[in-house]
Amino acid sequence: MRVLFVTRGYPTANYANYGVFEYDQAKALERAGHEIIYAAIDLRSIRRWRKWGFEHFERDGIRIEAINIPLGRVPKIILDKVRSMALKTLYRKIVKRYGTPDLIHAHFIASGDAAIQVFGDQGIPLVHTEHYSAMHKDKLDPYYLKMGNRTYRHMDRVIAVSRSLKESILSHFNISSVVIPNIVDTQVFLRGEVNEKKDGPFFAFISVGRLIPLKRMDLLIRSFKQAFSDDPSVKLYIYGDGPERSRLGQLIRSSSLENQVFLMGFRSREDIAKKMAECDAFVLASDSETFGVVFIEAMAAGLPVIATYCGGPEDFVDDRYGILVKSGDESALTQAFREMRASHDRFNQIAISEEISARFNAEEIAAQIVDVYNAVTKNCL
Repeated sequence: MRVLFVTRGYPTANYANYGVFEYDQAKALERAGHEIIYAAIDLRSIRRWRKWGFEHFERDGIRIEAINIPLGRVPKIILDKVRSMALKTLYRKIVKRYGTPDLIHAHFIASGDAAIQVFGDQGIPLVHTEHYSAMHKDKLDPYYLKMGNRTYRHMDRVIAVSRSLKESILSHFNISSVVIPNIVDTQVFLRGEVNEKKDGPFFAFISVGRLIPLKRMDLLIRSFKQAFSDDPSVKLYIYGDGPERSRLGQLIRSSSLENQVFLMGFRSREDIAKKMAECDAFVLASDSETFGVVFIEAMAAGLPVIATYCGGPEDFVDDRYGILVKSGDESALTQAFREMRASHDRFNQIAISEEISARFNAEEIAAQIVDVYNAVTKNCL
């Protein structure tokens, strides 16, 4: 099957996480025997350096057709119009090179909206995967409410990456979706049988996430202080970067935690995987997660996790894998820290790694997506 992905962009060396959800799906479907044409319309600002204009190349077996226009923070209505015009122009090149696709698969609401504008009357089956956290809120911005109403209703099938996102789409738009989680490339994180535990006297927590208010790294640091300020044998390593870094550094210093809590900055997945192999548990206290890839990566590394009820982790964290607490609850998070430290040995790290990797591997998720493709194309015949 020839499938046209409509996306916001693709991962690069400088921006390894941009477009990674879409790109990982494209790679898995390509390996499953499908022809994937990857249309990327990148409208980020000029500060996000990449080659401007059109790009045409192949990587990982995927044919990438991209158009990069440095717009950034212009009015949304302009972004929407430019995105649709860019997709229409890109599509003409794609058809000329590869022929007409059998199915269109859009990712994220803005790309889905553009796909409806361009392909809504062409009779090509349309599938949309929603990843975007803005569609997950109790009260939607009117802009996204309008966009969702004109997009989801015209898709042949809508996919949500978590149960909570499925419930949000149903609540806001009265559209039923199917839940298929993101693909997580667990191979770099997998815990081997000989990779039991680091040597040394310390108990180490690791956290990974952008340093933004939504991730609540401040709450993490305060709860860690309450739990372990009198126990220097417990450490917390925080990986990621963002606008909160300076404030978090000041919080660490004012809490006298310089020898226990460490801001590690942005690092490669390989570096993070290596550190996870040396740590004992993973923790992230987000206010909201549409899915939560970092939890899956940590569990693939065999780490039990502390997570919040925030929309994503509830789908895959239970008492076999870790501890769930109410988001924003400092005392509950403090207690979870202490409980994890005291009862860590009850978790079977090899079993966590094997079970999570089997559930979220690329082949399994690709098969679920293909089932949707087959159902949609059959119904459209």
